[in-house]
Amino acid sequence: MTAFRFIHCSDLHIDSPFKGLASQVPSLTERLRESTFRSFHNIVKLAVEEKVDAVLIAGDIFDGADRSLQAQLKFRRGLLELSEKGIPSFIVHGNHDPSNSWSHTLDWPEGTTIFPGNKVERFPVTQDGKPIAWIYGISYPQKEVNENLALKFRKDQDQGFAVGLLHANVGQQPGHDNYAPCSLQDLISSEFDYWALGHVHEFKVLHENNPCVVYSGNTQARHLKETGPKGCCLVTLNSGAPANIRFVPTDVVSYRSANVDISGASSINEVLRAIQSQVEELAKESSTHEGLVVRLILKGRTTIHNEIQNTEATKALADEVQAFFEGHSPWVLVDLSTQTASTYDIDSLKEGKDFVADLLGLCEDDKNKQLESKIQEAMKPVFESWAGRKYLAADEDIEDITLKARNLALDQLVNRQDP
Repeated sequence: MTAFRFIHCSDLHIDSPFKGLASQVPSLTERLRESTFRSFHNIVKLAVEEKVDAVLIAGDIFDGADRSLQAQLKFRRGLLELSEKGIPSFIVHGNHDPSNSWSHTLDWPEGTTIFPGNKVERFPVTQDGKPIAWIYGISYPQKEVNENLALKFRKDQDQGFAVGLLHANVGQQPGHDNYAPCSLQDLISSEFDYWALGHVHEFKVLHENNPCVVYSGNTQARHLKETGPKGCCLVTLNSGAPANIRFVPTDVVSYRSANVDISGASSINEVLRAIQSQVEELAKESSTHEGLVVRLILKGRTTIHNEIQNTEATKALADEVQAFFEGHSPWVLVDLSTQTASTYDIDSLKEGKDFVADLLGLCEDDKNKQLESKIQEAMKPVFESWAGRKYLAADEDIEDITLKARNLALDQLVNRQDP
């Protein structure tokens, strides 16, 4: 039985600047920036340990305008290590690192194949002088590619596995620009054995076999909306059996989010203890990582609700927690926000015959969702562009905004009513 073992990865975003996070704790700037390269180093290490036949990289190696010669040299260093171990690498450019943004005078190691942007080409992977697989691919010549590149792929070989390397949005995956759009059926009908996809920052198997259609996801999270493990796929294609696809985490910084219930807390000290306890728990779960970036949301009804609502108070709490975990392993970066409420009696307020009761009824109308619809309509002009949508993409975000709006209104209406 013939087998072809390879690593499929994508969206390395080497040298990503982490602008928002880095500004919070400048001392961690370099560690955050290095995390994307360190994750690629983990992929190289895995490839050598597993003695794979090839490494396939499905685009967005760099971070577009933030890409530098230093980043390209770091990437080349990893490819050189693969080359020295006899492991070929195959690369396509994506929308963040199109062909026209790379250095044209940098020589790449022997065994590195970078696909052109004007047509699909194929190159063999050999064993004992015979091809065991053919890698087909095409790069982005510029950032915005709106044509269906999948239709350009044609299998034209009989011997060996056929693998397509493509940076694309398959089936209009939400939350990502619709570059090189194609349908899942476009890929299934190709008679390829495996499609190694890039662009979507989440591990997804769109089709399990004949062919396998897989997003490996990005190799290292870069912001707090990318929680959970990030890594690559270790793949074995077999001539007489189903493919084996194993996701392997490669990230060095873990991104997590959690709610901290401070219901009943009557002092800042109690709030700090609750936050510290939650971070300690998350740090234990992330003990194999070098760093932990965590978004914490304070929730619950508390008598100190008003005291912790302003930005200055939230920053002071985050700074204190940051100082508490200084020197900790893994290192910790905390992003803190509040969605608490005051201690007024919601049930009693709902029974009233006034504006407050009407407001609460509107907020809790599960059937019509009137307030949420009005919020969405009011915010529509702001979030019509992609730049806006990426910050507010999920229904639960609207629900959070509705709850926060309700609590802010109650703070103003109830707590300031005359006795």
